[in-house]
Formats: sequence, C-alpha cells, structure tokens
Amino acid sequence: ARSAVQAATYTFNEILLECPEEMKRNADAQISPLHPSSIEDDEERALPISTKATKPSIKGMLTSHRRTSLDIEKFDQALSPEFTSGFEESEDCFSEITAKAASLLGAEKCFLFIKDTNAQNLYTFIKDHEGNKVRATKPIDRGITGSILAEPSGYNENKVGQSQRWSHELDDLPGFVTTSYLAWPIWDFAACKSIGVVEFRNKGNGSSAFNAADSQFARIIALQLGHAVIHYKQQELIDGHTETINQAYEKNFEQGETIDIPSSTENMAETQLMVRNSRGAFTLSKQPSLFTTRRTSIAVYDRAWDYDVFLKSDEELMMHAIDIFDERGLFSRFSIPMSTFVNFVNEIKKGYDSNAPYHNSYHAFDVMHVCYFIMTKCRADEYLESFNVLSILVAALAHDLGHDGYNNTFHQNTSSDLAVTYNGISILENYSAAYLFRILRKQDNNIFARLNAEEMTKMRTRLIDMILDTDAKNHFMLMTRFKHGLEMKKLSRGLLSSMILHVSDVSNPARPGTIARKWAYAVQTEFFRQGDKERELSITRTPFMDREFENLPRMQLAFIDAVVHPVFRLLSDFLPLVGDHCIKPLQLNRAFWHAMLHRSTLKTSEVVAFLDAQKKDDSFILNSIASNDFDGDNDSTTSDDSLGENPIPGIPADATQESSPDVRRASVISLNLEGKKDFDPELGVSFDEKKSSTRDMSLQSIIKSSFAGMKKLLESPIFQALTFFSTIYALFAFDLNLALGNKDADLVIGYTTFAVFIIFVVELVLSLACVAGYIRFFFWLDVVATISLYFEIGFLLQARSDLGFSYELALAKAGRAAKAGARAGRLASILRLIRLVKIFKFAKWTLGRATNKRQQDEIVDEVEHNIHDSMSVIGRRMTESITKKVIIAVVLMLIMFSATDVDYTPDARQLQLDSIGKNPNSTILRDSFFESHDNIIAFSEAGYDFVDQERLDVLRAVDILALASEFDGSISASFDVSEDTVTQAWYSLLTTAFVSLLLGTMGLLFSKDAYRMVIHPIEKMKSTVQQLSENPLLHLERIKNRDNSESDETDMLEQAIAKMAALLQVGFGSAGAEVISKNLSDMGELNPMIPGVRVNAIFGFCDIRDFTFATEGLQQDVMIFVNKIAEITHRHVVKSGGHPNKNIGDAFLLVWKLKSGKSTNSSGDLQKELFDSSLTCMQRVLKEIRQAGSLASFLKDDRSSMSSTWASSLADYTVAMGVGLHKGWAIEGAIGSKVKIDASYLSPNVNLASRLEAATKQYRVPLLMSEAFFGGLSGSIQSTCRRCDRVSFKGSTDPMVIYHQDLEPLSKLQLPPQNHTELLEITSWDKEIEINYRGLIKDAQSKLQSNTELVQREVYDALFNSYLDKDWNRCKIFCHLWIQRFPGDDIVNCLVEMLGRHNFRCPETWPGFHALTEK
Repeated sequence: ARSAVQAATYTFNEILLECPEEMKRNADAQISPLHPSSIEDDEERALPISTKATKPSIKGMLTSHRRTSLDIEKFDQALSPEFTSGFEESEDCFSEITAKAASLLGAEKCFLFIKDTNAQNLYTFIKDHEGNKVRATKPIDRGITGSILAEPSGYNENKVGQSQRWSHELDDLPGFVTTSYLAWPIWDFAACKSIGVVEFRNKGNGSSAFNAADSQFARIIALQLGHAVIHYKQQELIDGHTETINQAYEKNFEQGETIDIPSSTENMAETQLMVRNSRGAFTLSKQPSLFTTRRTSIAVYDRAWDYDVFLKSDEELMMHAIDIFDERGLFSRFSIPMSTFVNFVNEIKKGYDSNAPYHNSYHAFDVMHVCYFIMTKCRADEYLESFNVLSILVAALAHDLGHDGYNNTFHQNTSSDLAVTYNGISILENYSAAYLFRILRKQDNNIFARLNAEEMTKMRTRLIDMILDTDAKNHFMLMTRFKHGLEMKKLSRGLLSSMILHVSDVSNPARPGTIARKWAYAVQTEFFRQGDKERELSITRTPFMDREFENLPRMQLAFIDAVVHPVFRLLSDFLPLVGDHCIKPLQLNRAFWHAMLHRSTLKTSEVVAFLDAQKKDDSFILNSIASNDFDGDNDSTTSDDSLGENPIPGIPADATQESSPDVRRASVISLNLEGKKDFDPELGVSFDEKKSSTRDMSLQSIIKSSFAGMKKLLESPIFQALTFFSTIYALFAFDLNLALGNKDADLVIGYTTFAVFIIFVVELVLSLACVAGYIRFFFWLDVVATISLYFEIGFLLQARSDLGFSYELALAKAGRAAKAGARAGRLASILRLIRLVKIFKFAKWTLGRATNKRQQDEIVDEVEHNIHDSMSVIGRRMTESITKKVIIAVVLMLIMFSATDVDYTPDARQLQLDSIGKNPNSTILRDSFFESHDNIIAFSEAGYDFVDQERLDVLRAVDILALASEFDGSISASFDVSEDTVTQAWYSLLTTAFVSLLLGTMGLLFSKDAYRMVIHPIEKMKSTVQQLSENPLLHLERIKNRDNSESDETDMLEQAIAKMAALLQVGFGSAGAEVISKNLSDMGELNPMIPGVRVNAIFGFCDIRDFTFATEGLQQDVMIFVNKIAEITHRHVVKSGGHPNKNIGDAFLLVWKLKSGKSTNSSGDLQKELFDSSLTCMQRVLKEIRQAGSLASFLKDDRSSMSSTWASSLADYTVAMGVGLHKGWAIEGAIGSKVKIDASYLSPNVNLASRLEAATKQYRVPLLMSEAFFGGLSGSIQSTCRRCDRVSFKGSTDPMVIYHQDLEPLSKLQLPPQNHTELLEITSWDKEIEINYRGLIKDAQSKLQSNTELVQREVYDALFNSYLDKDWNRCKIFCHLWIQRFPGDDIVNCLVEMLGRHNFRCPETWPGFHALTEK
C-alpha cells in the first residue's frame, strides 16, 4: 500500500487547501458556530466522556440514557467483521472505512489518523486536488486531534470552534465550518498505548449535535479499528520477519522437547476405541497409590483456585513454596538442599520492593501458586518433565524481581538507568532475569548446583526466555507462536512453559471475586502512584494512571477483554480444564465490573462502599440504570425470583439481569486480538452467529446438497409416518367409502386419494434418486401399487367420460363400467396389498431405533452390544428373499382366486329381459318384471320409458346395475344394487385386513426364525472376528447355552471362536497382537511372520528369589507355586494397563506399551499416569507376595492337592521376588518360523530391565528402576524415590543413576543388619576430621533428629552427592551419621561396604560410577 503513496508527505491542511473550488463548501451557507442550545447541554457536551460518566446524578444519567437510542441494525454493522475486513494502510481502504463510519453516525466527514511512532506524528491517506494518493500528517503535540490521542476515552463537543483544544491553524478545514465534533482514541490495550484517532465532524447537516448513542457508536468503531490496525501491524511484522518468527517458534525445540498433539479426528477415534474396549483385557484402571499416606501432601485448600496470598504470613508462604517443590519431587530430583532453597526464596523476597502496591513478593507467590494450579488441576504437568516444572516455578518466583512499581514505558520516558542499561528493550524483564542469576551466583542460594554445565546452560536460556515473555509487548508474539503450534499440532515444552507463566502473571481478573478485587485495588494504587510521579515530572500521563480520571471498572474490562480472556481461551484450547476452572470466574468478574460501570460506580472507594452495603443487607439491591430502557420507559420489571435464590457474593444481584439488550451490546469491549470475535459474557451469544454472507455455490455443490436434503427427507420420521398412514388409507379408504359413504363424499375421497397418489409418486422419485440399488423387486411392486391408485380417483375418470351420449347409452355404459370397475377394484385392492411391505419396514425401522437407544442406556452383553447396526450381507439377502417369496405367493394366490371367481348361476333379471325382448310390447311380462323387482330405477322399451329420477340422483355409478336384452338391445333396465355394493365392500375390507395380517405374520415369523437360528448367530460370529481383528486383546465372554437346552451347531461355533480367541490372546500376548490382527483382517493365506515394529515401552522384569532351592523341594508341585505367583503378577499388571509377555520359569517379562506420536490421548504425551501405574502395580505385587511370608502360608489354599514331602525341607523358605523397571525402545514381533513362533520383544533395553532385577540382590532391595523410567514418573511419586547408585551395566557404556522407592517412612528403617557394628567402625573418623568437619557434623546431626522427612533426606542427598563428587571422606561422615539414625537402610549399608573396600579413598581412575558385570 505504501508503494502507491507519493514520496512527498504533506500536512493535513496543506492538502485540503489545494482542493478544487467546487469541492469546498460555501462557508456562508453553514450553520453558525453559535448554534442555539441550552447552557446545560453545552456544558455537558464540553465534558470528556470519561468525566461525564463519573457524574453521580441519577437524573443526569437517565437523561443521558434517554438520548442513547441505538439503532440495532447499525450497531450490528459496526460490530460486524466485514466493517474492517481487509484493512490496510492505503487511501482506498481509509476512504472506504471512513465513509462507512460517517454513514453509521450520520456525520458529514470522518477521518482516521494512525500514530507514526518514529516520526511522532499522526498520518492518514487522502487524495490531493489532482486525485493522487498522498500521506497527510498532523502533529501530536498540538491541535485537537493530537490532544485526543492522549485521552483514555472519547471527546464530544458541540461548539468545538470555541474550545481551547481547537487550533484554527491545524484543525480548520478550508471552506468547511466544523460545529459539532466527536472523536475517540484507538487503543492497543495490551501494550497500554494509543495508536490512533477516529474523528467525526458535523452531525447531519451541522444543525444537530452528537449524542450519547453516537458516542457509543464511535467507541465501538474505534475498538473495531483497533482490532484491524493491530492485526495489520502483526501481519506486516509476520510477513517481514517470517524467518524471525519461525526461529522464535522453534526456540528451545530440542530432542524430546516436542509435544505431539492429536487431531480432533484422532482423538475421536482414540475415544471410540477406548469405549469399545472398556471391558477389554488390558485397560488402565485408576488405582489408589500405596504411598500416599507416607508423606504429608499439600492441603486441599492450598491447592485451590481461591488460594489467597494476602491472608498468609511469610512463614506460611515459605512453607507453601516448600510443599509445592516437595510435592513435585524437585528436591530429590535435582538434589536441592532445604537450607539452600530457603535461602534462595528469602533472597527472592528481599529482591521485591515492599513499597510497590502490586509488584511485590505477594504477587510472586501468587503467580507461583497459579502455575502450580495449572500444572496439577488443569493437568499441564502431563506434558512437562521435571526440568520444565522446576523452570516454571523458579521463573514464577523471580519474573518481577527488582520491579520498582513503574512500568517499562515510564522508565523509557524518563531515560532511567535501567532503560539505558537494557537499551529500552524489555527493561524490567531483563533486569529481573539478571537479578535472578546474581542471586544464584551465591553458593548458599544456588538451587541449580547439581545441574551439569549442559543442563545449566539450558536452564539459564529457558528462564530468560520465560521471563522476557512476560513483557506485555511480547504478548501477541507469544500468543501467535502458541496458536501456530496448536495449528501445526506440535508444541515445544518451552513454549508451553512460557504460556503457563504468562497466563499466571495476568490471572488476577480470573480469580474468585474477592481475590480478584484485592488485586484490582492494588493495581489501581500502583497505577496512581506512577501517574502522580508522571505529573510531578511533567510528562504525559499513561492511560488509567491519572487519579483525576479514576475509572476502575473500565480499566478492568479493558484488561479482561484485551489480554486475559483471549490468552485463557487460547490456553484452554490445549488444556480444556483451564476453561472449567478459570474462565467461569473470569466471566463473573467481568459481569461485576460491567455492572459497576453502568452504575457509574467508578472509584475504588465507591466499589468498596457498594460491597459493604451488600454485606450488611443481603436483600439490598441498587436500582441499576441498565434495568431501564434507553427511551426512559420502565414498563418491564424484574421479579425477585429472577434474581436467583443465592446471589453470588460480591456481585450485584442484577449484574447479569439487564433487561435491555442495547445496554449489553453497547458495553461490549470484545477486543479478542487473535481474531476470535466470538465471546460476549453479557449476551451469552457468539458474534459469529451474526455473520451473514452470500457465497456463490458451484453446480456440483448445489446438486450434492440437494441430494443430501432429499435423502434426509426420505429417512425422516415425519415422512416415514406420512407414508405409513397413506398406505393405510390406500388399503382401506375406498372400501370404507363404499360401505359407509354416499355420493356427496366421492369428491372428497377422490381428492384425498389424489393427494395420497402424489405422496407415493414423491416417495418413488426420492427412492430412485437416493437409494442405491432400488430398481429391483420392490421398485416394481411400488410402481404397480402406485399406478393402481389412479383408477380410484373418481374425478379423473369422470373427466375422461364422454358426456355427449344419450341417457340410455350413458346408463348402459355406466352399468358396464360399474361391473368392470368392481372387478378392477378387487384386483386393485389385491395389488394395493403390496404396500404392506412399507408398513413392515416402518415397524422394523421404529423397533430398531428403540432397541439401539435402549442398548446404549443399559449394560448389555459385550458381543451383542458390538454387533453392527447394519444387517449383514447374508441376513439382508435372506430377509429380502423370504419377504419376496411370501409376497409373491400371497398376491398370486389372491389374483388367481379373483380371476377364477366366475358365477355360473343365471341372473333372473337378465332372463326376464330376454323374454320381454322375444315378446315386445307384452304388458303382462313387463308388469310381472316390475312386480318381481322392486329395485328397478329405469326401464326402456319401444313406446314405454320409466325413470325413478329421485333415486337415480342419489345413487353412485357403482350402485347401479344396467342390463339389456340380448334379443332386442333397445330394451334395457337399471337396478339399484347399493345394498349388494355395501355387502361386497365389507367383504373386501375383511379380506384386505385378513390378507394384511396373514402377509405380515408369515413374513415376520419366517424372518424371525431365520434371523434367530441362522442370521443372528452368523452376525455375532462375524462381529466377534471383526472386533478381534481391530483389537486382538479384547476379552470375550463365553457364550452360554440358551435356556439350558441342548446347544445347536451355531452355539458350538460361537463357543469355539471365543475359546480360540482366548487361546490366541493367552498364547501370543500383546506382542503377537499384530500377528492376530493382520491374519484375521486379511482373507489371504496364513502368514505369522510379519515384519517387526519398533515400540516404546516400559519393561518390567521379575524373578523369584531362590527358585532353584524351591524347585528341588517342591518337585512336581513347583508348577502350582510358579503359577500362583504368575496369577498375582499378571492380575495386577493387566489392571494397570500392562501386558504379560514371557514366562521363563522363575522370571516374567512385563510390558507397558507407550503410545507414540499423535496417538497419545488427553492424558498427556509424557503418559506419566502409565509410569506411575506400572510402579504402583509392581509394588502391589511385591506387597501381596511379601504378606504371605513362608511358603507354607503362601500355598495354604493348595495344600490339599500337593505332596507333603516338601514341608520340612522348605520350612524356612520365604517367598520373595525382585523387580527391575526400565523404559526404552524395542522391536515387537514374531520370533521363529512358520512351524513355531514366539511373540516377544528384542532390544538391549529388555536386557537392562533384567540386569536391574539382578542388581536388586546386590543392593538388597526388592525393586530398582532406571534413570529413564524415573524421569517418566510424576513429581509426586519422584519425591518418594531415592538414588541408589550410579552404575553401568554389562553391554552398555552409558552410566545411569538407579533409583529405589521408599514405601515406608525412613523412621521404620531401624532393624540393624548383622554387621552393623562393623559398618559403624568402618565409617568412624579421627579427631582431625571431627575438627575439620565440626560444623558439617553438627548440622547433619540436627537435620537427622528432625521429625520432617524432607529435612532428613537432605543428609542423604548430601551423602550421595559427596559419593558422586569423589569426596568420600565427607561421604564417610554422612554414612556414619545416617546408619546411626537409620541402621536398617540397606542401600546405605551396601554403599558403605563398597566404599569400605577402598577405605573411603576414591581411586584416581574412578570414572564417577562403577560397573555391574552380573547379568
């Protein structure tokens, strides 16, 4: 856009002065600047909008509201995204937007000015007198436009030419007299600065003034323009710095730092699979931990969202920080001494300015708590490693270190030393990061002392990045990076850490009302403190910091809408629990501040007074202006019930009960700077719902949508019901009309039948268009049945008759037609029975829907429940075949009966007519004919005609029988056969009903038997095989015989399939799942040798202690012993979500497979829950085995089936087992040949698990875990683990730290070993050491005597660190003190024995670990 602008830049007035004369307005024709109006109105219009809002007069406010009559249509236009869509800095765009804005307000002119920060002026784009696009400027330090730029709100003035702000030199327009003037600053609320001005001149033709409604419109327009300008600036920055943004996004993306986010489709598939397999063999069940009672965890109220730091003492805050670090396992994980941590936190507290009302140590502890809350309650820690958790909590404590209560803008404007030092870039944030590392330079404060150089470099970089990301100027960049990560389905843990810290830093408005208001008051106080300093230094006051224009509600609303709500919504897109816990209080707080704004309760003292009044009287309700409409009417009232039984404390009872939507709309400050204009807490609606756009659709899309609509109509319950009742009508209506109706009803029946005919035709057409394969048997039946209705539409048939015949001929034809019609009617009624198929389909469809719904609400048999809703191929074919055959058989039978229904009895009426024809003009025969038949209505003979016109008029054609003499055609007679017609109609009705019942019963009975005995069992078997191919580890329940009767062949097949599936699962296990799945889903040949698959998993290796000794004693009974241990082990492993794999005599290989990549579910990509569950599972196994004690006690339930010879030889044998846990990769697949395979895992990581188990014997502990496994545990479980040693295993050159978990408190380790005295003697020291280490010994003894295990563990950490640091003399002291206090600690006893072999002198060649050579 800028390339189109001329190089020269002109001032605003210079360009307008050069405009052609015809474009100038005639000044003489203008309204005088001294426009007549009341002095009171003049004074009010002269006030800034923010000042008028503070006027306490209720009358004045109501008067103002009466003037605020909003045009909702215009309001929606102003709020519509289309208003500023496609914004760019160009003359065309500026002209288009200002024209729209002027039209909305009815202003003569509108100008948009943007601030140029570098040139320190305002610029806009207009055309000069030659029509060229130019960039016009205005100064920011002079004129009315520049003065508005510094205002926190708008400015409305009627006689603007008389205002002191008006500069005739800069603000007058050539040939144009400005009378009324309205302007609003355009704000970037996140950066706390104004970025432009939008101004309107002359309402209407200049004869009226801008009112309060216009001010609201201008405010909304300014907000919308603010969105557009900021978005354009961001996009311009992104377009110009794509590489920089990519680098920023990729920052700290290291190996293992990437979070893979599953797509919504993958999440849905994962959820469906979990639901389908919820009763499967290997599902993770949440179990209580065994060690939760071992330590005191953080109290429930200290974990809550309503944790209030203002109510806590310094000691309580310190303990809260200690509890958080301990509960997350950071002290043990990073070897942080308690004393060092306390020193560090105290130094942090000293670094905060206690005189700062907001940025003090309370803010630091509050941010730390919110970070902890998001990590735990919102489950962010499932994506964070311990390193990330530590960096977040430390950054939270230190992110505002050294903050003096004045923001970066103040330091930059005053050129403070800090601003000069850090070159005006994130001044305070850079200072806080530097301050933090100055604290960490002191050894007594360095909580990172145990990090190696690489880890320390990473930690330093991470902390600096996180603290700098808390700068308000980096807000949009951080959100852009995070949103980009979500869209790309890939985040870094560092980026997530920065986002958590930033959200916590701005979380005050989202806290519960009481706490949120405390922080709001603190922020207000600190802002006024800076504003007073700015006034003292005579520099421009920052918005919201001038106490003369105090407006706390507006400040909070602006901050919530511009910063807090968008960032919380963005984080909740990744962590949904953020929305559940945090956004609701944020909405309530916004409602509170919104109500305060509309009550003109703007000052802190007024808000406090209002809340105090509410506390004194719960029924106290302040009459809100918002409850009145803008025209001053008060017709609608709010009942007490509408306020709710329990109003929210601290929020006005009617805060969310505003009756006028105009009030709520006019108060919207929906900045949502990421472009999501979809939230309005007051309206409770989405602005996206208001968008309307007409898009041209392609022909293909129109056809596609048309077919979709037709199919939806065809399958809709309403259309199905309409077709059903139409079919009932077609079957019975004609005969019912004959039996009960009269001639007058024929026309109504005809039109109704015609409507039913149209419905059948529509159904036929829709079925042809939407139902695949419809042109088959049922199509032709539908065609025949539909056509048959045509002959029942009386008015159509009547239209075809020839009305020009003589009466006699017409009568004769009518009689013949009636006779033919009767037969056709009987045939048609038979054909109509074909429509019964639709009735049966409708009944089956309805029953199927009800059955499916009932099955979803009940717990039913797993196999039955998982049968697909769609019928199997064989079931569909068999059902259709039976239905076809039944229909054909019944219809053919009825047609045959109808066709052969011939009455061979001579008709007496015809015989008599023939006699009259032989003897014409015979009076005797004619009189006898009339006497014999009293139902004659017409008779015709040469010279004699008789017509009973009265009876003829009421009879229908079907009620008339016309006969003629076969010898003389001129002799004819017509008879009234209405009684016979009624009798035949009732007979036809009964026949139709009987045939319908017969057809339906036969079809359903035949189908039911076939379905029950053949189709349903086949479908169950098919579903079983299909489920096994999808999830080979699914457990199937055994098929039980029905009614205890003799099972048939299908039952045998079902039971055989279930047994074979169970045998496959038991034999192959999880490692062979792919083999089962591939071969069941593939209809080709058997191929067990499928390629291996690389998986990440947790491997557990268990070994029974002294198994050889037990085998020799138990002999053949050893199988019972081994299988009982296997049953205990496998039961717990399966419950924890694991898979038993190998059973190698005395050893078991157990596997917990980790989901990789985008297959991870909502439990987090680190899957800490699975690590915790696997460790808890193995501890449960060890506990259950340990509780048995002796072998005799362990096998007491199986003694009856065992030999008793081993009882004496194994009397002292104690059942025990060792466990090793490791995490790593392995190749999963089939090992062997097509003759015999074993499904297992090949990897050095499997061997490491077995060697860890072997090391348990050396360290005399039941369980050891590798460093890789320990790193996957959650922080709360890591805090229960201790380092045992740093070793290397055979076959591996990389050393690792091995860990053990303490289930019992350290105080229980009191049983000394047999060599305890020897160990104490080995670790004793001489006087010289005692003198040199006197302070160390005293401090360690003091800590060991503490009742707090966390303090005691400091000594152990010091002991172990001394061992690793090769300071074995120091380690010796700690070992001696430790085994004195805890003589039963086998880990330290084992370490003492090992170091004692070297006399506690570290060999010079010791590499920092020792090698374990045992396999």
